[in-house]
Amino acid sequence: MKPTIWVEKYRPKSIAEVIFQDERQRKQFEAYVAACDIPNLFLSGVQGTGKTTISKALIRDLGVDRADVLRINCSDEKIDALRSKVSGFAMTMPMGKFKVVQLEEIDYLSLDGQALLRSLIEDSSSSCRFIATCNYENKVIPPLKSRFQQFFFRAPDKEKIAERMVEILESEKVDFDAGYLLTYIDVGYPDIRKTIQLLQGNIGSGKLLNPSQVSNSTADWKFGLLDSISSGDFKKARKLVCESATREEHEDVFRFLYDNIDKLKVKDKDAAILVIADFLYKHTIVADTEINVAACFISLGKS
Repeated sequence: MKPTIWVEKYRPKSIAEVIFQDERQRKQFEAYVAACDIPNLFLSGVQGTGKTTISKALIRDLGVDRADVLRINCSDEKIDALRSKVSGFAMTMPMGKFKVVQLEEIDYLSLDGQALLRSLIEDSSSSCRFIATCNYENKVIPPLKSRFQQFFFRAPDKEKIAERMVEILESEKVDFDAGYLLTYIDVGYPDIRKTIQLLQGNIGSGKLLNPSQVSNSTADWKFGLLDSISSGDFKKARKLVCESATREEHEDVFRFLYDNIDKLKVKDKDAAILVIADFLYKHTIVADTEINVAACFISLGKS
């Protein structure tokens, strides 16, 4: 039975289907497939840019037996469980050429766990490869990162994402307005997974809903925020974010403003970027992130 969740239904099954921003990265991964071998890989970048998808597609393209693949969510594992699972798996002989350990969210692994992995990777180098993914590269210790070939993934251009979203909507026989689609992409960017979820969740009678209907009814405060910054109503933007965004989402506000800088209705966009950067820095040191975000909007309104 085919999956009804679009994120899984349209997840690229091979490296050839992946949207890369950097064609040099595409060629490198194609070379791994051609050679039927990989080094230990460290894939970092913002959420939704395809790190896990690339990991799965690469394993599929290499023809690695399912029995030779172990997936570990590092945010859920304690060091004793990690030692038991990974060591027991990696040190045994593979069914095929080599085994693969997928280390998801390695940036959430404790320092002790990261130190343990250093020796495990070296001890099992003849029979096992490791593919690590993370959002926050700075949380992984340098001695562990040095044991991987590192790749940083940025979001593809919005045009490439738009092409992919059009393919999905046409495949699902959904009628859509191009302007509406671009708004959904602006709201979801750079998270491709989020964009696909927004599209699937906002279809009515075979049509893609007007984003203004979405912002009034459900969903995502980012729809309203996009309207507010485009019209230059930073007071409304501040009120919306402070009332609707969780504290965990406050950091996302700065990235959203930067990604949509062309839509920001200010006199000097360069000055606006400096404001965003300043408050993003302050976000990491203030006690109350909501006040910091509110101050950012006040400063943007004066820029």
